[in-house]
This record gives sequence, structure tokens and C-alpha cells, in this order.
Amino acid sequence: MSGKKSTQSQPKSWPEPISTSTESNRPMKTKLKLDKANGKLMGVCSGLANWSGMDANLLRVIFVLATIFGFGSAIIIYLAIGLIVD
Repeated sequence: MSGKKSTQSQPKSWPEPISTSTESNRPMKTKLKLDKANGKLMGVCSGLANWSGMDANLLRVIFVLATIFGFGSAIIIYLAIGLIVD
């Protein structure tokens, strides 16, 4: 009797088992919060970036372009988010 254990291996074509680690399966944050530490004005764009997973600089450019081409309506939306969201 040898000390080796007999193990059956799965064929190579089978998919890898899904990890049960809670770190990799953590859901995205669902609560929107301002990120004043990394924000430029009120932390709205950095908070939206953390919440959505987008780049904060891309959101800043989108807000600037929306302000220019939307005749300033994005400023009202930005201020509303900054004053309402905690």
C-alpha cells in the first residue's frame, strides 16, 4: 500500500470551477455617494465614477460637453446631484 492518493482528473475541455471567494463575487456598490477626497468641485463626478465603474475624467469631460451643447442644463443636474446626494 503506497501513501499516494488516487485522484481522478477532469478532462481538459471542461471549464474551470467557479471560485467561491467572496472577494471576486462582490456585487457593485448600489449606493451613490460623493467622493469629496478625490473630487474637484463637489465630488460628483468621482462619486459617479466609483458608483458606475467609469473613469472620473471621462465623466468630467461628458459633463463639460453636456454643459456646452446642452445650453447649461448639465450645470443644474450637477448641482442637484451635489446637493441631494450625501
